[in-house]
Amino acid sequence: MKWLYNSIVAFLNVEPAGRNTPLSDLNQIAQTLRPGDIILVEGLSRVSNVIRWITHSPWTHAALYIATPNDILDADLRLTVSHYFKGDGNEPLLVESRLGQGTVVQPLSFYQGAHLRIARPMGLSEDDAHTIVAYSISRLGVPYDVRQILDLFRFLLPWLVLPRRWRSSLFNTN
Repeated sequence: MKWLYNSIVAFLNVEPAGRNTPLSDLNQIAQTLRPGDIILVEGLSRVSNVIRWITHSPWTHAALYIATPNDILDADLRLTVSHYFKGDGNEPLLVESRLGQGTVVQPLSFYQGAHLRIARPMGLSEDDAHTIVAYSISRLGVPYDVRQILDLFRFLLPWLVLPRRWRSSLFNTN
């Protein structure tokens, strides 16, 4: 069963060759970012195409900006990040969930050549941003929630064919 999961993940994560002209200036983005900012990504993979089709939005992936390792003041958080990221201490870092990898920390440079946008929450205090960043760092290493992908596939199947209990709970409201 694991081989089937790995095969599906590999198929969905295939990305075509990158764009010739980058649509975002990473240096400018890095200078603008504040901890707690969300980076929206226009993905190019097959799963991104499905997300784009369902949401009617070019933004198919999101990551949370946490800071550079040297700018993380909490020693415990810095230690946790250093366990997952071995690069330069001045590299801007993002926390994100990736299909097949789980919750990971990536340098902003991972998205070199990608189309990015910054989404900054209005009215987010510095303390709230720290709480969000600390929580996201505590989730590093947690496996990806495959249920969301299964819900996505069930959502795409014709409603009349599936028994009610198998239908997607993706867009249910409470």
